[in-house]
Amino acid sequence: MDFSITLPETVEAVSGHCVLIPCQFEIDSVYAHLLKNTSVGKWFKDGTEFNNIVFDSSTPDKKQNKGKITGDLSEKNCTTIFTSISPDTSGKYYFRIEGEGLKWSYKESHVSISVSDSPPEPTLSLNVDQEKVKNLKNVMEGSSVNLICSALDPCPSNPPNFTWTNVPSIISVQEIQNTTFISSHLSFTASHLHDGDIITCSASYQLEDKSIESVSSSRLLRVLYPPRNTSVSVVPPGPVLLGSSVSLVCSSDGNPAVLNFTWYRENGEQIGTGDTLNITETNNTHSGLYYCRAQNPHGTHNSSVQLDVHCKYSAGMIYLHLRNWALIEFV
Repeated sequence: MDFSITLPETVEAVSGHCVLIPCQFEIDSVYAHLLKNTSVGKWFKDGTEFNNIVFDSSTPDKKQNKGKITGDLSEKNCTTIFTSISPDTSGKYYFRIEGEGLKWSYKESHVSISVSDSPPEPTLSLNVDQEKVKNLKNVMEGSSVNLICSALDPCPSNPPNFTWTNVPSIISVQEIQNTTFISSHLSFTASHLHDGDIITCSASYQLEDKSIESVSSSRLLRVLYPPRNTSVSVVPPGPVLLGSSVSLVCSSDGNPAVLNFTWYRENGEQIGTGDTLNITETNNTHSGLYYCRAQNPHGTHNSSVQLDVHCKYSAGMIYLHLRNWALIEFV
């Protein structure tokens, strides 16, 4: 005879909440006509003896387990919701179908209900440009980011509510629900402004006593980006006098940090490396435009500064440094 049932191996439940058991069964075709709307579904716990019956759909509030069969038994759907979950609800459950001329216990298969005092923390995963990323922390600037928060949904009729905190300002949020989990998808385009953000997803469960229990998970987001905000400063500041020493200091922001700096004159000649270019005993050839190129593995960025070397002035005398190095005295 063809009597079979489809049940999950395990369902996770939370104390004080409700739990859904997906359930489909088959009966031998000889008895199919006996399956009616008046059929009764029963659940055994930790055995299939009649003293193990803990739920009866004909008297849903009079047994140990409270709840209801939400599936249509006439359509072979035995999906059930148990309410008032407690640690005592944990155990192995077997289904039985009863009707006029039809009585069958599905002893070969069972579902285990595992009850936790508190819901588990949600899990966070990351898709970048529609591909799953193992390293949750690092994403490239400009990429499309989809951060997925998945939470246990033991009772889809009363799903948890999601809250995202410290999220980008321009976002799209979508919720997707399946049989046992519900997920919230946070989508945005990665920017350098998001680097170092700690994004938190919270799932809040309303228990049957109307209290709220919340659990959360957080992740540090690292956004990789090329150098930006590159600038050159003159040290010491102020006019550069002929014969003095001066340093040009280049700074830039990037992730990873910018460690490669190269210096050029306006004619394209490379004149140094490192974030500081030191010039001693300045002369008229040092006047001109200086370029700093900042580089990290993701790109380059340039900045420039105009350096003007000025003549010395003293009381009663002006020294002009000319191309022929002549000294003209004015009295």
